[in-house]
Amino acid sequence: MASADVKLRAAQTGSQRTEAQISSAAVAHRAPEGVLIRQAQAGRWESFAELAVRYDAAFLALALRLTSSEREARELFQTAFSRVYRELRSYRFQCSFYLWIHRIVTRVCMQFLQQGGRESRTQRNLVDAAIAQLSPRERMVFELKHFFGLKLETIAAILEISEAAARNTFVRAMLILRMEISN
Repeated sequence: MASADVKLRAAQTGSQRTEAQISSAAVAHRAPEGVLIRQAQAGRWESFAELAVRYDAAFLALALRLTSSEREARELFQTAFSRVYRELRSYRFQCSFYLWIHRIVTRVCMQFLQQGGRESRTQRNLVDAAIAQLSPRERMVFELKHFFGLKLETIAAILEISEAAARNTFVRAMLILRMEISN
């Protein structure tokens, strides 16, 4: 079935791919994450693309939430995944790939926020304005916990801080938001 989907996509796009390439793409689509990572580390672009497809929705949603602009979110997302590609050879399977990739994406987002981001025209309500007042770390912890439902333990691992520091940052962010919204 997957092979038929690949063939259909190739036909629709007018691709001149050979049967071997189509079969290889179908196998890569079902390949375990570890196999794809090793292939991507060896320079196989198709394997990296498959890994990116597996995670792009979550990270694009994070970038969109942080920027409130689809254009800026896509730029931030592309910057993050370019960095992931450049740093892929340094991945050593010591933590989950999701966690490793999330760290890189989070660093890129933190840099964006620390640079002040760009002023968003879509900050429609008081909550968005209050969230914009948080420090980059407070905002990142709040966004990951509140909007993406990550556990504080996971957030701490992503940001490479202690779980207590993540919890304190989240509580501080909540207090700031309550004060900002109540004023």
